This record gives sequence, C-alpha cells and structure tokens, in this order.
Amino acid sequence: MKDIRLLVASLLIACFVWAMHTFSLPYSASLPCTVRVTTLMEGYAPEATAREILLLRGKGTGFYLLRARRKPVELRIAVDERRFIPVEGVDDLFVLPVSDVREKLVEQLGDRFSVDFIETDQLTFPFTREDFVTVPVVAVTDFGFRPQYMQVGEVYVKPDSVQVYGPVKEILRITQVRTKNISAKALDQDLQGYVALQQIPGLRLATDRVWYEVSVDRYVENTVTLPVSVEGTPAGRTLLVLPSRLELTYRCSFRPWGGRITADDLSLVVDYADYAGAGSTKVIPRLVTDRDIYAWRIDPGMVECLMVE
Repeated sequence: MKDIRLLVASLLIACFVWAMHTFSLPYSASLPCTVRVTTLMEGYAPEATAREILLLRGKGTGFYLLRARRKPVELRIAVDERRFIPVEGVDDLFVLPVSDVREKLVEQLGDRFSVDFIETDQLTFPFTREDFVTVPVVAVTDFGFRPQYMQVGEVYVKPDSVQVYGPVKEILRITQVRTKNISAKALDQDLQGYVALQQIPGLRLATDRVWYEVSVDRYVENTVTLPVSVEGTPAGRTLLVLPSRLELTYRCSFRPWGGRITADDLSLVVDYADYAGAGSTKVIPRLVTDRDIYAWRIDPGMVECLMVE
C-alpha cells in the first residue's frame, strides 16, 4: 500500500513538472486583444473601446496564451487625437490605422508576447459626444471648536467652481459639486489643505480636488439694547416699528484690533423697501456697522411694522 501511494505521488509530481515545463515553452499563436484608447478630442469623452478585436500573430508562453483564450487581453494606450479619422456619414465614429500605434500596442504586451505581425489593419472607435457645465464647489464640513472659538466667514475653496463633462442630458441636472467631508474637532486655529471632490457617476470632473481654508478666531460675546430706526420712507408717510428697541447679541474678535466695540458703533435699521416687498407686516431689521462682527442675533427676532399716512 505504501509503495502504491509513493508511485501515485511520484506520477503526480512528474505530471506537474511536465505541465510546468510544457506551458512555460513559447508557442506560435494568434492573440485576440481588445483596445481601449484615451485621447483629448474636443467635444467627446476621453476614452473609447474599439469595436473590433485586434488579432496579433506571434509567440507567447503556454500559460499566457491559455489565459488569453479565456478572456481577450485588454490593451490601453494614449493616442494623439490627430490620428483618428472621422467616418463619413456616421456621427461619433472614428477610424484609427493600427500602423500608427503599432509600437504602443507592442509595448503594452511587454515580454509576455512577442509580436511577429498584426492581422488587423484598422480599428473603429465610437466616442460619446460630451459637453460641459461650470458649477460652484460646495464645501461639506463637520467642525467642532474649543470653547469661545468659532469659524469666521465661509470656507474658502480654490477653485470655487469646476467644469463637469458628460452627455448633455446628464450635465444639465448638475447644479453644484460637493467636497468630501472636511472634519476637525476642538479647532482653535486656522485650518487649510486639499480635499477631494465627490465624484458623480457617469460624469467627469475637470479636477478631483480643491484647496480649502477655514479661518478660526477666539471671540467674545456681548449684548446691548439698541433702538430700531427706519429709512427710505416716502414723503408724507411714517413707518412705525414695534418694539422700537431690541436686544442685540453679537460676537466679535477677542482681540480688539480696532478698539472695543460699543453701542455707538452699531445700529438696527428697517428699510421701507424691505417692508413694502415683504408681503407681511413683520420685518427682520438689519445690522449696520463698519466694525467686524462675526455673528449676531436679535430678541425678538422680528418687528411689527405699522404704516401711518
């Protein structure tokens, strides 16, 4: 029994060695390949796959040819757009002479397959027609701040807009491109760096990332009571506001670069044009100041307007 097992094991090893040796040898064969090109043809998608199978004659190892028989080898090459010849009478279809890209095709195969000659003379490529729209970049953020620190202003991104390429029907629905989430906790200083853009399935972005900057400052919060003034009232009319005084709570820099802010630096104003166009008797006053105010709120949040002829 032991001798039989040894004999079987020896036969298996011998078969394995024979197979390895046999399939390692070079064989002459035809190699089917699919060809995918990238190019910069204005108004078209940058990639396309040939309709035909490229047939190469040459030599390759048995292992490589066996794998190629199961699935055609894909060759990816970059081609100058001037090499493509439009097919007359057929939109979006272009011919590429194989002789123009022979060296690139052979280079893609490396030493896996030695090409003797190429049986296919030309390849045809259907390119999808593309257009583009320019849309704003919107920063997606998740920030946390140390006590008495806050974000100052909006997140700055550069570029602030990006071109989106794709079929006309698809790009018309795009109104913005969002960044991936910019997250940080316990911020107490400015933050900056690169962030990737969220890709849109089926469409192509001119860039895949943008630069962002976030300004962070230490703030102080104060509350003052201010009268509400009215401006822009037509002659012969008086616009009354109730209540006539509001509580304003505002945040400004902890470091008073231009001196301390006082009530004299701030005013709450209701513009008659805002009242006339509001469609309501309630209006939100606006804060008028030449000082740097990071954020503010009023209590109550609106005033009631009463027109007196």
